[in-house]
Amino acid sequence: MPTHKVRFQPVGIEIEVNEDETVLNAAFRQGVSLTHGCREGQCSACKSFLLDGDIEMEKYSTFALPEYESEEGYVLLCRSHAYSDLEVELINYDEDILRLGIPIVTLQTIVEEIEPLTHDIKRLVLRFAEPGQRMLFTAGQYADIRIPGSEEHRAYSMANTPRTNDHLEFIIKVFPGGRFSSLLEGGISEPEHGRICSTWTVCNSWKSAYPASALCQPCQWLRRRMSGTGRQD
Repeated sequence: MPTHKVRFQPVGIEIEVNEDETVLNAAFRQGVSLTHGCREGQCSACKSFLLDGDIEMEKYSTFALPEYESEEGYVLLCRSHAYSDLEVELINYDEDILRLGIPIVTLQTIVEEIEPLTHDIKRLVLRFAEPGQRMLFTAGQYADIRIPGSEEHRAYSMANTPRTNDHLEFIIKVFPGGRFSSLLEGGISEPEHGRICSTWTVCNSWKSAYPASALCQPCQWLRRRMSGTGRQD
């Protein structure tokens, strides 16, 4: 598979991207934490400007990228495939967070516990299938969990702290008919083997490109991290 270089301006970060992956996925694979949201071409969080090079974009919403912006050279990195070396100008970014990314990994996990917290809230605990395995993540990140029996995924924020990274905890609201959450009502047995892809950044500690309303999911373990480090701001 052909590989191309992508250079991000004005930060001067360079990555390699395969033609069969999006620029966003390539960046996260190499630990570069680009600003993003839906990863499906619907929200425009990863909108950037193509300075040089050839790309093709997968299907996206014209709400996220209107036709006139596309004609001017704007692109959605979550939809963009490189077919030459690229130079891209980032629009929304935090240089400190960009360089603090953790490369995405795919791990096998086992369901250790499903604990009911309320009538429609579950605590899901996953342990890693390989003994002694750990997963690096920071407060403000989430993981993709594969839905058993399919290749679909659902994203959930970790509820444990990065210091307790020998397992993963999630607080999940059960929705009737939910593709994953409804399985927590008896559709997943203990132990159940699964696959988790992690970690994607939603926010990072006390900095975020998102409004406060977007931080509800990470609040629990952000508070835990602040308590563990003694930081109060």
